[in-house]
Amino acid sequence: MNLRRSMYGFLALVACLVTSLAGADEPIPRGQTRPPGPPLSPAEAIAKMQVPPGFQVELVASEPDIVNPVAMTFDERGRVWITESLEYPRFEPGPGRDRIKVLEDTDGDGRADKFTVFADGLNIPSGIAVGHGGVWVANAPDLLLLRDTDGDGRADQREVIVTGFGRTDTHELPNSLTWGPDGWLYGLNGVFNHSRVQHGGRTHEFTCAVFRVHPRTRQFELFAEGTSNPWGIAWDPRGNMFLSACVIDHLWHITESGYYHRQGGPYPPFTWKIDAFRQDKHQMAAYCGIHYLDSEAYPAEYRDRLVMGNIHGNCLNVDVVQPDGATFTAQAAEDFLTANDVWFMPVVQKTGPDGCLYVLDWYDRYHCYQDARRDPEGVDRGHGRLYRIRYQDSPRARPFDLASETDDQLIERLHSGNVFFRDLAQRLLAERNSADARGKLQRLVLAESTPAKVRLHALWALMGADRLDDEFHQQLFTHGDSSVRAWAVRAAGNQRDVSAAVRQKVVAAAADDPTVQVQVAVAATKIQDLDPLTLLIAVLQHCGDDPLIPHIVWQNLHPQLETESDRFVKLAGPRLKDTPNLARLMPRVLDRITSRGKPADKP
Repeated sequence: MNLRRSMYGFLALVACLVTSLAGADEPIPRGQTRPPGPPLSPAEAIAKMQVPPGFQVELVASEPDIVNPVAMTFDERGRVWITESLEYPRFEPGPGRDRIKVLEDTDGDGRADKFTVFADGLNIPSGIAVGHGGVWVANAPDLLLLRDTDGDGRADQREVIVTGFGRTDTHELPNSLTWGPDGWLYGLNGVFNHSRVQHGGRTHEFTCAVFRVHPRTRQFELFAEGTSNPWGIAWDPRGNMFLSACVIDHLWHITESGYYHRQGGPYPPFTWKIDAFRQDKHQMAAYCGIHYLDSEAYPAEYRDRLVMGNIHGNCLNVDVVQPDGATFTAQAAEDFLTANDVWFMPVVQKTGPDGCLYVLDWYDRYHCYQDARRDPEGVDRGHGRLYRIRYQDSPRARPFDLASETDDQLIERLHSGNVFFRDLAQRLLAERNSADARGKLQRLVLAESTPAKVRLHALWALMGADRLDDEFHQQLFTHGDSSVRAWAVRAAGNQRDVSAAVRQKVVAAAADDPTVQVQVAVAATKIQDLDPLTLLIAVLQHCGDDPLIPHIVWQNLHPQLETESDRFVKLAGPRLKDTPNLARLMPRVLDRITSRGKPADKP
């Protein structure tokens, strides 16, 4: 290994000399003000980085052991899984040179020292998640499930879960595969990457979108649409989804069925778009990755905030969010890391088993697709880094294997101060779905003394495992925590076929607080044997001046008007005087009724 690193260092030095000699003719990449110059060694790069007092940046892995890293996740043993792409920016589908590597720290010193190729022959694998029997990989046009059936550490089975993702823009491929609180696998697709997924008897044509797949049923859905080139999904402790996106406003709170401002391209007819809830851009608008900091390894003033990679700014930006009815407002905080190196390209940020933030760095002179298309051979294919941002001497993670722990041990993990362990324990409990654990999780959810974070993870473990037991489901609607009530509605929407008693609870929830009401608006058209028109009108009656809910109501209401317009007018007429939100919607309603499928003038 030392000889290999010495040889690499010699080759890197030669490359730097060649680059310096050619510097006068080197083009200035997009988003930069001068030629980038030669790359820095990992040690040199760390020496230039600025982080808040008390923090330090540590190297976990680098070239030649990892190169061109795109996506990253952790498994039940704390191992790091990354995808590498030598093929980028290749447009053509088919087998390639790209691979998945597993990184392990076998001696506990904080540095990866074992690197295993789990799968190869891939072609720009742009998202990865571990769970539910295998490794899920976005490898356009396919979403793959890879399995190692003989235990040798290499994938020997490949299953195509869905296909049809585009490759019209290889900067915007399906990405950010992330397990949602409800147990679905979520991912993103960009605005110039045209996709056509045929699945379950339906055809989904989309560009910029949040999609999701159920790991057991394989059901594919579009969860929301809009933004630009979204890359990175974050969940807060209440299960709210946030995205980072490029070029346009950077920070988005995503609600199911919402349609958000697009960077370009047409809106579907009658769309009432939702804007970003934070509408400025930090340094320069090129973002990649987003993560919600929730770890006791960091001081309190650095927790409960969103951190995201800024590629043109070569730093990690921070936003602090505050609830605003059913959505949020946000304010910028001090950057968490400034690299002072234009090669630094933070593509993924995640909390690790030691509670530290891990940052995956593509490390390249070119940041944008314009340069990669102009000079594909100039894309760097010899660098890549994984860093850890550690506070003082916070301890290393001890060896563990959550897959070998009992259900009771996993339930105890839900109390961890590190979201890493809560998330993994929740997923494993959902996968096991044992009857004994279900009872214990139900009691944990309903106990008044259970901390909020623990309660919600317990509820999500139940949701990810199976349908909620009916009696338990009904009890959730009277819980003192509004987040529990909101997820009770959302669970009913996911299940679609629920008891009459649960349906009645959903109807009554239209008068609950905004975080619950917005989920009622989403579920109104999903739950069988409900009257969507009556329920959506009821939500409008009770939601006041909430900035988000009328948009979500409209997105679920207007398709109903194609066949139910007469009945809607009869229902709405008597309520117009005492329901200002309904009155404000009427111009859109009239346009929808009279247009009969023709596009509206404005989104």
